[in-house]
Amino acid sequence: MDGLFDLRAPAPAARFARPKLTPEGALASKRLNLGFMHETNGASALEPVPGFHAARARTAGLLSLGAGPAREAAIQPGFRPESQLDEEDRVPILDPTALPWRSIARLSITYEGGGSAIGTAWFVGPRALATAGHNLRHPEQGVATTVRVTPAYDGRNAPFDTVAASQIFCEPAWLADPSSAPDLDYGVVVLPDRTMGQHLGWFGIASYTDDQLVPMLVNVSGYAADLQPQTQWYAGGRILDALPKHLLYDFDTSFGMSGAPIFAVFGKQRVATGIPTDGGDRTNRARRIDDALFDRLMTFVKM
Repeated sequence: MDGLFDLRAPAPAARFARPKLTPEGALASKRLNLGFMHETNGASALEPVPGFHAARARTAGLLSLGAGPAREAAIQPGFRPESQLDEEDRVPILDPTALPWRSIARLSITYEGGGSAIGTAWFVGPRALATAGHNLRHPEQGVATTVRVTPAYDGRNAPFDTVAASQIFCEPAWLADPSSAPDLDYGVVVLPDRTMGQHLGWFGIASYTDDQLVPMLVNVSGYAADLQPQTQWYAGGRILDALPKHLLYDFDTSFGMSGAPIFAVFGKQRVATGIPTDGGDRTNRARRIDDALFDRLMTFVKM
């Protein structure tokens, strides 16, 4: 496949049994009656993270008291890290070994230009992690030469070890010139085998309609480089606008959180809808998982 780079040889795949679930995500049983609880959040919910001001995130944008949020026309072409917007609302994940946080990983990246960076990625399948394209092909530092993946890193410990990626993927047009292909700011990190993902779990993904996405409540957690300790930092809120290739939101993400999952919670199912990439003065932006990106990611889910 064009754009796929071998970093080391893959090892044999491991196999694990998976429990049988209902379509709603509950453990299946011959005697099961599901309850019904519905919020006006596009059927999604916020994760229960200690210290996070959930009430503010839930109420913001629910009932419009004036003009709705303007589309962020001020985001200029080219790479610009996401932004802290107004009051800091991110909180640290105290135990990243718990679900779903353990399915999110810190990336330690070195580039052909000699630079290094950190980023975030999340398991989309047992062997593959989705991330931002600029983590793997930086506009200034070039293509990544090594990518080390540390799930559930808490600032001091790597509870599930660190593994070096065997392959990375970006779209060929992004590899050639990121500035000419801003809609292709996504990538995939491939591990040597399925063992780590089978143990830790992975996110669902979906391509939703505009009406389903706005004003859905969503979550994000990633490795913010501007905050201490260097653990995962969480935020959440509503999707303000759904553009053809991007989602706009006004909760905080910043450098290092690029590549994290923007995800909805449906019962016990976590479904990713976007990947944070850049920001403006009033909103941050994620690459929307549209039909084309969904299909691309599914080719790696099946690896």
